[in-house]
Amino acid sequence: MELTVNSVSCTVQSPPLTSLLTVLREELDITSPKAGCESGGCGACTVLVDGQPRRSCLTALCTLDGSEVTTVEGLGTPEDLSRVQQAFIHHYA
Repeated sequence: MELTVNSVSCTVQSPPLTSLLTVLREELDITSPKAGCESGGCGACTVLVDGQPRRSCLTALCTLDGSEVTTVEGLGTPEDLSRVQQAFIHHYA
């Protein structure tokens, strides 16, 4: 499975029904999406998929081949943080 995550091309080896949340955290070591309720209600796992917000805990890997995924880490740069990143820092999230 091929994905672009935070502007980096990735080949993912996880089984097709693995959640995007699991792939991001366990296979790609991206930790900003959090496992909250794991039923889509809390939004702690929200990422952008092709520019649209998605709950990564409910999104199966098999639906994402060729997609572009953006997490909080991919929103800005260390020199120029996005407003979302600044809010995370401000609120110790």
